[in-house]
Amino acid sequence: MTYTEVIFTLEPYTEAVADALIAELGNIGYDGFSYTEKGFSAYIPTKDYDRQAIAENQTLQYFSEHFHISVDTREIEDQDWNKVWEENFTPIVVDNQIQVRAGFHEPIPGIAYEIIIEPKMSFGTGHHATTALMLRTILALAPEIKGKRVLDMGCGTGILSIMAAKTGAREVTGIDIDPWAYNNAMENIRNNHLDNIAIKIGDATLLQAEQNYDIILANINRNILLDDMEHYIGKLQSTGYLVMSGFYLKDLPMIQEKAESLGMKFQEYREENQWVAVTFYKN
Repeated sequence: MTYTEVIFTLEPYTEAVADALIAELGNIGYDGFSYTEKGFSAYIPTKDYDRQAIAENQTLQYFSEHFHISVDTREIEDQDWNKVWEENFTPIVVDNQIQVRAGFHEPIPGIAYEIIIEPKMSFGTGHHATTALMLRTILALAPEIKGKRVLDMGCGTGILSIMAAKTGAREVTGIDIDPWAYNNAMENIRNNHLDNIAIKIGDATLLQAEQNYDIILANINRNILLDDMEHYIGKLQSTGYLVMSGFYLKDLPMIQEKAESLGMKFQEYREENQWVAVTFYKN
């Protein structure tokens, strides 16, 4: 099979911007990525390549206002994309308390929480600002999470589910629409030796059959959050917390307005590189 390599060059180069674009491309069919010195390459079967889909991408348009981003293409033969991804995957440490690493990395002594994530193509390795922000928020909510039921919407690799379990959640449910994410999350749960996390394939309609949760995590994107927030809050216990990320600081007023219209009380937000994670409380 022939693949198209789409080469993105960012000036100035910023890893957070590269990660944001990679996350977007993963949602539209790109199944391999590799970092370069000044950007990254994304790979897709040539038959599925759509130049217009890239040109019209809102995230790319947004960052193009602040960075010079050039896009070039070339055709190449099929490769082992997971191997390519692994070669570019580096461990991260969040606030000197959380290490996210692959099984082939060495652990860091003295770290309170270690999360092992195999670097497949599911979103959520901790490198993107939204994932790191969510990890920090879970850490801050650890006393509230202990012994509680947690829902992780759009769970991806399962990284947030794993963090919630390691901070003491009684049981965790992760939901993702992507079968690849399901398989990757299940592998990561096994590698972290956890037995209180259930992963399901689907979207917010699955919540109709679920019991209420004490904490709901949702790191997706602005439009899905706005569309599905009512479903989340409908399954949130009184005195429960809703934590959301996947949108920019400029979108926070819109998210806050919707949440408050559904009876939620704003608590706080964290910001990194214009990305936001926000916490709401249900009275």
